[in-house]
Amino acid sequence: MRFFRLTASAACLLIAALEGVAAADISEPALVTAVPAMREIALVGFTRALAEAPLVAETDGRVQALFADVGDRIDESGRFAQLDTTFLELDLEEVGVQEERLRSQIEYDQREVTRFRELVRQNSASASQLDTLEQSLRDNSHALRALNVKRRMLEERLARATISAPVGWSVTARSIELGQWVRGGETVGRAADFSTLLVPFALTPEQFAALEQTRSDLALEILDVGNTAGDSTRARIYRVNPGFDPETRKIAVELALTEPLEPARGGLRMRLRLSLPEVTGAVSLPPSALDSSYEESWVIRESGERISALTLGPDALNPDLIRVKATGLKPGDRVRVFGSR
Repeated sequence: MRFFRLTASAACLLIAALEGVAAADISEPALVTAVPAMREIALVGFTRALAEAPLVAETDGRVQALFADVGDRIDESGRFAQLDTTFLELDLEEVGVQEERLRSQIEYDQREVTRFRELVRQNSASASQLDTLEQSLRDNSHALRALNVKRRMLEERLARATISAPVGWSVTARSIELGQWVRGGETVGRAADFSTLLVPFALTPEQFAALEQTRSDLALEILDVGNTAGDSTRARIYRVNPGFDPETRKIAVELALTEPLEPARGGLRMRLRLSLPEVTGAVSLPPSALDSSYEESWVIRESGERISALTLGPDALNPDLIRVKATGLKPGDRVRVFGSR
């Protein structure tokens, strides 16, 4: 009987050991998550000024002086050209003479009105004479105010004889020469603000969504700025046109460079790179997630379902992954890693 009990105990220990080995053998398999297979596209845009405006003559006149040519920046005076103001200055001088005469006449009228008021109070002069003097004082005062309005008008015309432009802007066009006669409303040049450079692009909705995903890490590659070609510069989304182009069906987007670039001018080539999911719907997986035999490949879902898969080659943006096309397999699905338990 003692021998039988020892044998039973040993059997129990053996069964427990075998159960532990079996439990280890059925441990959970390693899993990986399928990610979208990405492709990179490159779009080229050209820099342009932040703003541009025509330079317009506001009054008739002959060009007396030019202060900036094409390529020059407008200095602190804000002057682009000056029209001849000889006749305006003469008109102002004439107004000044008339104002001086009226002021003298008004002073005389005021003294006469004061004197006649006293005489009327003493019954030494008629009230009609006082009325005449007071009316003359009022007429001359009105005439002086009218001259003051005329003076301000002439001074405004004198100021507008200077064709101005925003300080710091660069002249991009000039269509006048010294001595040339221009008329009010005529465009005589153009100026642009190159303090910030814009790069316009036309994007599809998918491309625009990819751009917004990289909003915080947006960069443009510089293609042709001398020794800096191949470098990149930071940028931000400056403006998105909410309108719709029925021909291209694309979204007009303007990117603004956030770093200074020299020379700051229009026409510099910039390349925008965007990562988009492949139109095939393929996913990327590590090579260990695929098994193959006799030119056939497959993956196994987390549930154990086996799916035939087509290998499309390495992922260009992530060399550690391969692109796979399988029916029903989409980004986010979990698949088993072969060789793991």
